[in-house]
Parts: sequence; C-alpha cells; structure tokens
Amino acid sequence: MINYLFFIITAFLIFSVFRVMRLIGYRSKGLKKYYPVFVAIELGLWIFYIFWVVSHFLYSKSYYNELVLVLVIAVVGLLVWYYIKDIVSGFIFKIKHNPNVGQELNSPEGKGIIKKLSVSQVFVEAEGRDIIRIPYSQLLNKSINLNHVDIHSASEVILHFEEVKMDDPINLEKKIKKTLLQSPWCVPNKPIRVEFIAGKKSEIEVSLHLVDRSFGELARTKLKALLEL
Repeated sequence: MINYLFFIITAFLIFSVFRVMRLIGYRSKGLKKYYPVFVAIELGLWIFYIFWVVSHFLYSKSYYNELVLVLVIAVVGLLVWYYIKDIVSGFIFKIKHNPNVGQELNSPEGKGIIKKLSVSQVFVEAEGRDIIRIPYSQLLNKSINLNHVDIHSASEVILHFEEVKMDDPINLEKKIKKTLLQSPWCVPNKPIRVEFIAGKKSEIEVSLHLVDRSFGELARTKLKALLEL
C-alpha cells in the first residue's frame, strides 16, 4: 500500500510542478521562450516515470522484457507521429490555402503577419512584434483568413487627438513611435511623424503608414489607450 501511495504522490507532484510552471510561463514574457524546454522536460519525466513504475512492479514477471519492448515501440511511435502529423498537416494546409510569407493570418490560434513557413509549423509576427509558432495540425479544420499585404503600396493615415496631456512631449513622441513600431500593422520602413499643435486644446497629429487602411481604427484605439483619452 505504501508503494502505491508513494508513486501516486510522485505523479501528483510532477503534474502540479509543471502545471504551476506553465501558468507562470503564460504570464511571463521572459519565460515564454523557454516553454518548449519545459514541455520536453515534462515529457521526459513522464516517460521515465512510466518505465520506473513498470520496472518496480513487474520486473520479476516472465513477460517483463517483452512489455518493456512494447512500451519503447509505443513511445517512439507516438513521438514520431506527434512530429509527422504536423508535417502531413502542413502539406494539406499549403495545398488548401496556398499561404505566403508576408500575408496576414487570422485564425483562432493566432493573428499576425506570416514571417516563415517551416515544414511543421508557421511563424507569425503578432502584435508587439512577438513571434508565435503555430503547428499546422492546429490550423486544419479551423476558420482561416489569409489576406495579402502589399508593403510597397502601404496606406498613409493621419490621426488627430485632442486634449492630450503633454507634460513631456519628447518622451511622449518616443512612446508613440515605439508603440506603433511594435504593432504588426504599421510599416516599419516608412516614416512616422508626430506633430504637437499648441492652441486652446492640446492636440497631436500622428502620420503613419499601415499595411492596410482598414487598420486605421485599430491604430487610433491603440494610441488613445496610450494617451489615456
């Protein structure tokens, strides 16, 4: 009974520790890049745990070697399929949607500009210039929109804001430009102009280039939040 309880507690601890690590990783940008490492370590521990339990309770059985061989084949098969299914899904996804680098991807799994199409996953630049990796298997049978983005024909948009607090105009201009450059819908190689208009009401005029004019309201909302209007 003590042995069973020990292994149950061990399994609960492994599950709890990595559950907490995943929750922390989701909330910390610094840890997000190490998420694949956490997953690999967790998978390795669970595989070790299964073989440990089998060895502890069934080592003296006559069929122990055959059972271990079956487990090894099952683990290898699952790992191979886990990777192959994304490759197969990638072929189907590319045939079905014909995606290209530079297109805007809009899906339940993520939204942004496609930066790279690998064999098993697509790399998307989301808001804040964060790169997210989406396996093709997660995109199949989902509602997908792919929009063409022509950077060379970027639309210039001029936004006006009134009653803006301008205690430090230089710092405010830097914040505006940084916010815009970190967004996937602002063309980074086009100039951003921030003009302060002094009058009865403190006004700001922001001129920027968007990959598509439809992002104008999104840019306005983003800057309003920054300016606390």
